[in-house]
Amino acid sequence: MNEIEYEKAGFGQPALWIDFLNSLEHDGLGNTNDHLQNAAWRKTFFSYWKLAVPPNTPVPFPQLEKLRSTLREIADALSDRKSVRPSDLQRLNDALNVPVKPRLLQRQNGFVLEEIPEKNDWRWIAARIARSCAESLVKSPLDRLKICPDPKCRWLFYDRTKAKSRIWCNEKTCGNRNRVRRARA
Repeated sequence: MNEIEYEKAGFGQPALWIDFLNSLEHDGLGNTNDHLQNAAWRKTFFSYWKLAVPPNTPVPFPQLEKLRSTLREIADALSDRKSVRPSDLQRLNDALNVPVKPRLLQRQNGFVLEEIPEKNDWRWIAARIARSCAESLVKSPLDRLKICPDPKCRWLFYDRTKAKSRIWCNEKTCGNRNRVRRARA
């Protein structure tokens, strides 16, 4: 999978955590595809989001799946306009708790202050994903974060429409499929 195919599949959302959450994809027909288990998808995901994969270490699937589950709980709460549970915030904070050092770098366009992990391991990748979620909670208009209302899909997306009127993750698939279901009923 290359980056063009990645974006055509609906990935490339405005935040890292949204793509990570959507890695457990429900196709609207009752089928589930866990892209996290797909090496080609993971490679494209890490490349797209400029995440350095720790060399010679196995992917800690249980920890990543637990983080993804926490992010789903947070997204569901936001979608339902409810408060995020303290236990979910605690799990997000636990993922963020990775030792880093600030480092000032000079780039072509000026100076940049970056956080460099003490250890570039899978905990650092999880912390980057968790930080993406935390930044969205702090900086983004939360009413633009939406979940596809199709119960067999539940894709998280960012509504970029001017009137915040987008309903479906994809009008051509979920939107059309649900209109056909309503017409048949």
